[in-house]
Parts: sequence; C-alpha cells; structure tokens
Amino acid sequence: MTFSLFAYSIITRLLEPFAGVMLNKRVKSGKERQERLAERFGKTNKSRPSGKLIWMHGASVGETAMLLSIFNKLQTSYQDYHLLVTSQTLTSADMIASKANPNITHQMAPIDTPKAIENFLSHWQPDIAVFAEGEIWPNLIRRTRKKNIPLNFINARMTTNTLNGWKKRKNAAKAIFNCFNFIGAADTQTANGLGKILNRPVNTIGNLKRAIEAPSCDPQELTNWQTSIAGRQCFLAASTHSGEDAIVIDAFKKLRAKTSNAFLILAPRHPDRAPEIEKLLTDSGLNFEKRSIINQTACAAPVLLADTIGEMGLWMHLAKAIYLGGANKPDVGGHNPIEPLKLRKPVFTGPHSFNFADLIQALQPCKAISIGNDAEALFAFWDDVISENTHYNPDWACVDSVFSAVDEPLTLTLHTLRAQLEE
Repeated sequence: MTFSLFAYSIITRLLEPFAGVMLNKRVKSGKERQERLAERFGKTNKSRPSGKLIWMHGASVGETAMLLSIFNKLQTSYQDYHLLVTSQTLTSADMIASKANPNITHQMAPIDTPKAIENFLSHWQPDIAVFAEGEIWPNLIRRTRKKNIPLNFINARMTTNTLNGWKKRKNAAKAIFNCFNFIGAADTQTANGLGKILNRPVNTIGNLKRAIEAPSCDPQELTNWQTSIAGRQCFLAASTHSGEDAIVIDAFKKLRAKTSNAFLILAPRHPDRAPEIEKLLTDSGLNFEKRSIINQTACAAPVLLADTIGEMGLWMHLAKAIYLGGANKPDVGGHNPIEPLKLRKPVFTGPHSFNFADLIQALQPCKAISIGNDAEALFAFWDDVISENTHYNPDWACVDSVFSAVDEPLTLTLHTLRAQLEE
C-alpha cells in the first residue's frame, strides 16, 4: 500500500464516527433523506436475491440510466440476473424507483469508510462489480478487490485536471486502477492518460452513452398531450442548472412576443430547484403551471414547470426542438445530446460541453446541434426552428452516420461482463 492510500484509509477510519453529523447536514439541505441514511453506512433491510447479482455504481442520473440500459441487455439472455444499483444522488434514486422492474434494487452508495463498505459487501456479496465513468472511491474499490469480486470500469471519462491529479500520485493510481479486470475508456484523452499512469495500453472503446436508445414514453399519454397542445409551438428546456433557467426564460419571453402560441416545458436537472425557478418565472411575468400539481395531460399556461422525475422522454417527444442544459455553466460539462437527436429533435446547448467534446465535434457538420452562450442566441435558434430556416435544418443522415458505430463499444462491454458472470 502506498503512503497516500494508507493515509487515506486511516483518515477515513478516524472520521467515520463523525459521518453522521455530515450526513444530517445534507438531510437539512435536501441532499439526503433521513429514511435512507442507514444505506450510506452500508445497511439495509432488503434481502440479497438468489442467483447472480450484478452490482453497478454510478454517480447520478446519466450514469445510472446507462447502467440500467446495459443490465436490460444482459437480462435478455439471462432472466435470473439481478441488479443492485448504487448511486450518490436522490434524483437518480427517484429515477430508478420509477422503473418497475422486480429484478432491480437501488441503494444509496455507502460512504467510503471501512465499516460502511464492509457492511455493504458482506450483505450483498455481488458476483461482479461495474463502476461507471468517474466514480473512483479508493476504499470501496480496494476492499471489493480483496473479496475477489471482479471489478470493471466502464465508459471511463476523466478531465485533464483529474488525470493530472492522479499522475501526481502515480503509485496510488496504479494500486487503484490495477484493481479493475477491465477498463473501457470512453475517449482517447482518458485512455492516453490512464495508459501513461499504468504504463500499459488502455483501450478506447468509445462512449457507451451513444448506444442509448431513444427515450420512450406512454403512447396514450403522449397522444393526450399532443391533442391538448395542438396548434402550439412546443419547446423543451431539459436538464437546466442554476443560472441557465434565466437564459431560457429571457429567450422564451422574446419568442412569445413574436410567436404568441409558443409553449415552453422547463425541466430542471434537479427538480428540488423548483422554488428558485418559480421565482424567476414570477418575476418575468410569465404564467406557469407545475407538473407536480397538475395531473391532467394539459397546460393552459405558456410555461409548464416539469418538476417531476421520470418524464423526460415524454417532454422530448412533445418538443419541436430542445435546449440542453449543463453547458452554459463552465463547471458542469454539458449533458448527453444523443437521446434528443435519436428522436430527430434539433438541439441548442452552451459552449462548455467538455464531457462530450468528441461527440459534439463529430456532430457539428450535421447541423443538428447549435451552440450559443446567451438568450439572444437561444431565441434566434427557436425562431429559426419555427420558420424552418435552412440554417437550422439538420442532416439526419449525417447524424445516423455518426451513430453508426455506437453498438461496438456496447457489444464489447456486454461480452466482457457475460464472460465474468459465466465463470
């Protein structure tokens, strides 16, 4: 064990008795739920299912949605497979809860302390473990390895700063990343960075999120909504973060002044920000209704605040074009544009999509993604979509060609996981 890993282990052991204080503060701030705090200490009253148990771990909604997609494809071959998903956010927990699959169990991820991890691993005893993207917790990974549970790091994506940080602790990085039986990098930056750290090649298999299928929704509910908003120009602002809602609202006010039948669905990344957005809408003078209050498939107001979980597929199907949040803030990195594009919806996003830089660059010639930094640019995009301006007429054949190789990374990942499960 390296000195830095030894120090990390000692510090987390010493801080473990005080973890409850920190978690209770998170409860007060709305980032945790009191009734689920025991899960953070690796405890649960749920029984381990019989048969093969696949443990998959991701940070938030995007990662867990990808993991669910992978499990569903594994389960088509083996109906007795069970999935345990751990994640860090309540949003992802609510998203998984909305998927009614008896073979899927969700638990909040254990904190990275020795006792919590031992509680977790001793209870669940998974057959394999799958970590997604950038979820690297030293104690959790090393203790899982010690129990001879095959470890996999899929869709690995790391920023330059993260990779540089690991390079400064190269021996510790080797000790951690060598715990993985399989590492599949989503991009060349991550593959090259990890390769230099480990002194061996790391394969760039490609972004697994490209293989995500177009989002689905209830056909009858979609029909009902389409009927109720017939004759209105429907736009979606999806996965917005604080600061981006103001851009969306300002742009939509301009659009309403020119197109009186424009209708906006505003769906924040984290629905618990609804009060913040309500104030912005009220101050703007725009009337709105909240999805959490109205149950019917209709909205008379010009804005629907979609403060619920699990309905993004419905909103994407309804929209004529989509503003994709997370890229008009410099520190988020953007969100995955694949789902709306697979529905043939033009996308507008900001300039800070560094999490999907390779994909955005590959899609640029297709004119399916427009990039801008303010309300004026977003208004111009929406206005041109309504006017069917050829500048915003995407080449969907070009988009399809970019997505044509998306199945190869998924096929390789599924083959790797199946081989481990069949051993």
